[in-house]
Amino acid sequence: ADVEVLEGQRVEVTLYPVQVRPWEDERADQEIVVTARREVPQITERVLDAETIRYLPGTNGDVVRVVQNLPGVTRPPLNIGQLIIRGMAPDDSGYTLDGGRIPLVFHFAGFSTVINGDALKEVAFLPGGYGVRYGRTLGGLVDLRTRNELTEKSRGIAEVDLFQTSIFVEQRVSEKASLTVSGRRSYADAILNPLLSKGSSTIRAPRYYDGLVRYAHKTSAGMWDALILFSDDSFRFIGTESDEEAVQLAYSTSFQKMRLRSDLIAGKGWRVETSLIAGPERRGFGIAPAGEAREETWAGGLRHEWLRKRADGPIGIRVGLDAAATQFAFLYDVPDFGVREEGSIVAFMPGGYGEVTTGWKTGEIITGIRADAIFDENDYQTQTLDPRVGFRQEFAAQMRVKGNVGRYSQFPLAREVQPPPDGVGNPDLQAERALQTSLGVEAAQGTRWVVEGTGFYHHLTGLVVGREDAFRFFTGPPPAGPLDARPYANEGVGRTYGVETLVKYTDDRTLAWLAATWSRSFRQDREDEPEELLRYDQPVVLTALGSRELPKRWRIGARVRYGSGNPYTKVVNRVYDLDRRTFTPIFGPVDAERLPSFFSLDLRVDKDYVYRLWTLTTYFDIQNATAAKNLELMSWTYDYEQEDPVTTPPPLPTFGFRAKW
Repeated sequence: ADVEVLEGQRVEVTLYPVQVRPWEDERADQEIVVTARREVPQITERVLDAETIRYLPGTNGDVVRVVQNLPGVTRPPLNIGQLIIRGMAPDDSGYTLDGGRIPLVFHFAGFSTVINGDALKEVAFLPGGYGVRYGRTLGGLVDLRTRNELTEKSRGIAEVDLFQTSIFVEQRVSEKASLTVSGRRSYADAILNPLLSKGSSTIRAPRYYDGLVRYAHKTSAGMWDALILFSDDSFRFIGTESDEEAVQLAYSTSFQKMRLRSDLIAGKGWRVETSLIAGPERRGFGIAPAGEAREETWAGGLRHEWLRKRADGPIGIRVGLDAAATQFAFLYDVPDFGVREEGSIVAFMPGGYGEVTTGWKTGEIITGIRADAIFDENDYQTQTLDPRVGFRQEFAAQMRVKGNVGRYSQFPLAREVQPPPDGVGNPDLQAERALQTSLGVEAAQGTRWVVEGTGFYHHLTGLVVGREDAFRFFTGPPPAGPLDARPYANEGVGRTYGVETLVKYTDDRTLAWLAATWSRSFRQDREDEPEELLRYDQPVVLTALGSRELPKRWRIGARVRYGSGNPYTKVVNRVYDLDRRTFTPIFGPVDAERLPSFFSLDLRVDKDYVYRLWTLTTYFDIQNATAAKNLELMSWTYDYEQEDPVTTPPPLPTFGFRAKW
């Protein structure tokens, strides 16, 4: 039964013990869960419980990939690990672990998250309009949140599928401490390399691994923990057996982070959180015979926050320090990509924020301001001041209106401000700005139906443009069409607007939702250029998914996705360069054409086998079950005579096992 506990009321429940044999009763292994009123999330925050969403189709059981199905998120080309949120470029979104920055959230091609989902309590998706606790990001955020309590009992989970193997162990080492260890390794390379490496060629398929170690300790005042997280991805291919170093193309990315955090109760309703996260990050690229690029960063962040909720005093107060420091070294020396760039920069980014929550019985207003600055060793500096206001108002027992308006800032990249002779940056660049506004309504029907609708508008100014011919580590397909090779400048402006809708149904055995987004996103790079579509613009995105638990511990699910095609620039003619002996394309109007719409059907089936001491789950997940030939990217033949589009990969089945004890 569901028992509702309301503030100011006393509820008594009598529990009668029932003696059962867990291995004989179909549902006896389920636990008694006490549900209380949760902490009120940010105005635009969507919190996804990690255990609830594990079985959703099209995700291979990865809890973060579910974010790609939420309203406001545009599907990236080839479904790679990008998050395109509310019409913003992928580089404008950020990823955090308990509020501390991490450089990426997905492994190569978006197969899985860089942290084991069993170590997470929830995933918070903040598409925009979030409070002053988060900063230095122009667009949306994904916050991975670990468990803030000790495990009640030791547990272990091992999972094996066609692409990877992972293991997770959480051990209660004492009444006040627990230890968590997890590891994952893909093995597509071990299977494919012998098959692909024939004759004089040697091909190395992509591989990745990650790991986590966490020690948590409970004290009379709260919790503290120490965490180590690492991730590594790489691939290389088309070498020769005689010279293993003669690799034609290679790419790698890795990071290691150590995090120390304490979450303590200070008395009089105050809660104090302190966290320190630091570690190296690296990306590398090589192309034969002499092309090389690398980025090596040591990044650290410190957060110290005092929080008192409105329920614990006359007003709610949040005040904090959010500082970061980086040492960034880079080399870009790849043929046909601009001039050679090399440099090293040390930068310090102090920041602070304050927020006050006032309200009444049925509503509240959250007013905050955030200040950030950046200083580097080349005397570059700039500052930002971002005020933000949000509100929520309940008009009925299950109806709420909420909205926000605020400014968000993002500092230029280190290479963009590196002055000559080492770099080609512009030390006069300022921070990019976004004015974000949104207004939404949320209505519920009982405990099963929830309907949400949100309209948003973002106005972007001071966007850094230029040097599009220079090498960069693309988070997606490289830009196609005429490139802006002029110096870096804060001349870009843009606007993004749209409507997001979510209809969600849940009961004891079913989870289903329909997410619909209509949006448009425009950019104007220079004052002397016309406004154009953002290359990721997709006016209509629809996602319908559902998962249903059946008798005998079966579970089935399906996902249907539809999306408008991405814009692209058409090649209207070509010129043959006699000196270089290559064809040069002549492009038509920028992003004036659009690829056909996208459609796919994904299916998932799970089956649990319950034994006395452990549970085995088998699952089958297949993406693009109808083998739809969607056009993902536009490419051309070598001489630009004909279009040669890249289509959706064939159906991708995944069969796996998950053992839990």
